[in-house]
Formats: sequence, C-alpha cells, structure tokens
Amino acid sequence: MPYPDALSLLLSAANGYPFFLQVYGRAAWEASSEKIISADDAHVAVRHGTNDLDHGFFEARWQRATNAERLYLRAMAQDSDTPSSTGEIAERLGKSTSKLAVIRSRLIDKGVVYAPEYGSIQFTVPGMAAFIGRQTED
Repeated sequence: MPYPDALSLLLSAANGYPFFLQVYGRAAWEASSEKIISADDAHVAVRHGTNDLDHGFFEARWQRATNAERLYLRAMAQDSDTPSSTGEIAERLGKSTSKLAVIRSRLIDKGVVYAPEYGSIQFTVPGMAAFIGRQTED
C-alpha cells in the first residue's frame, strides 16, 4: 500500500516543522487525483512544496539579510542544520568571533538563527542550510 511510503516521505521532508507539513500536505492533495495520496504524489508534492518554501518562506529570510550576514549564513550552512561553532564560523570567514558578534546578534534579532548554547549558533528552521546551498547568487 503506497500510503505509508507517501506519509513517510512527506513527514521526512517537513523535518518536524509544522508549517512545512502544511505546505507539503497541501501540495500532496493538489498533486493527487485520487482520495489516497500515492508515493508518486508525495514525490511531486515535495518538489512543489520545496519550491514554494524556497520562493516564499526561505527567500523572505534571505532577503532580509545583508551581504555580510549572508556570508555568515553561508559559513553556517556548511554544517547543515546542526549547530555551528561560532569559533569555526569565524575561522571560515577569516575573522575573529568578536568582529562577527554584531552580525551574529543581528541574525538572532531577525529570527534567522539562535544560540542553543554558549559558543554555538543554529538556524531557527530546518532546511535553511539546504536553501542556502541551492542559492547560486545573492
């Protein structure tokens, strides 16, 4: 029965984020011509849902970031959605952590990142690192 495979795919794509589940769920219903969503429908939904998130949800966060903040976010994206060490970010950017403190603080204020513990920084939503990886230019 394809339903469990479809559900697993949609849940995995949403990565535990409720809004993403809504986006992928809507896309799945739009992709399906039947009452039951198939695995093929779910694959289409993930593709369309990811496109919707890229052009709305993630893009809005990206556009609010300055060029310097985008460089910081790109350095973070190398760690995927896991916490990044602020020291490693500084090393990647060739700057001291104190010089990057203002950028880090502005990104926290904008709600793009948060500090889960001292010395680390993480994206506030899953998938931001993948979105940044899909960006070819600012």
